[in-house]
Amino acid sequence: MSDSLVQTVRTDTFEMDYAKIGSGEKPLIVIPGISIKNPLNFANSFSVPYKIFLNNYTLYFFERKKEAKPGYTLEQMADDQVEALKAIGIEKADIFGVSQGGMIAQYIAIRHPQIVNKLVLGSSTSRPEPLQLETIGNWARLADSRKAQELVDSFLDKCFSEKFLARYRRALKAMYETVTDAEMERFSVFAHACDFVNTYDNLGKIKSPTLVLGAGNDLVTTPEAATKIADKLKSEGVPYEFYMYEGYGHAVFDELSDYKKRIFEFLEK
Repeated sequence: MSDSLVQTVRTDTFEMDYAKIGSGEKPLIVIPGISIKNPLNFANSFSVPYKIFLNNYTLYFFERKKEAKPGYTLEQMADDQVEALKAIGIEKADIFGVSQGGMIAQYIAIRHPQIVNKLVLGSSTSRPEPLQLETIGNWARLADSRKAQELVDSFLDKCFSEKFLARYRRALKAMYETVTDAEMERFSVFAHACDFVNTYDNLGKIKSPTLVLGAGNDLVTTPEAATKIADKLKSEGVPYEFYMYEGYGHAVFDELSDYKKRIFEFLEK
């Protein structure tokens, strides 16, 4: 783990790690999706893709709470995230959630609208599409049966575009060369939770301007899921913007620099 950047917030009931970069006055909370490895292990590299934000924002990248147990729900993750923010003195912030992080971000905006300034949802969903249940369900089964390399291969193939994998697959595989049973157990907890996302009927409770970003070849949460969120926000009168990255997969947020630029421009409006 990138110890120089990673800190731990402690509440009365849990501990949660986060990385902090940037020097701007405005807080931007980044909630990642499920990951086989702790994303904070790579915190030293965060400043490169988020360079455009560093002068105007202080960015906080959060891992889920420590000691998460089976049955930990998305609603609980959202409530714990808000408690963690309050514990470090953040009462209101822009929030960017990707994949499961976007599910958590939706629950935050619905259950705790006072804490969200602007909301960005990347490659996310408000209720599970059949392909999501198949893809993430398979990941959960592989994790539960401790088939680490099959899980890694499926994770990479479903998340990234063929063009990206042709260039970076070897490097990505090296990151996952060793996957422990504890990592697979933790991954499984969060993977199973995705089955129960159910924010669609409550999206009208979101009060903050929202940017919805989808990917045309998303084999995880699907492009249809992003479109449905945008359409629902429109029908409910929630201020929103929507953009679909055609030709890219679920992890377009890690592939294109334009993705961060689009978010920055939205937040600066």
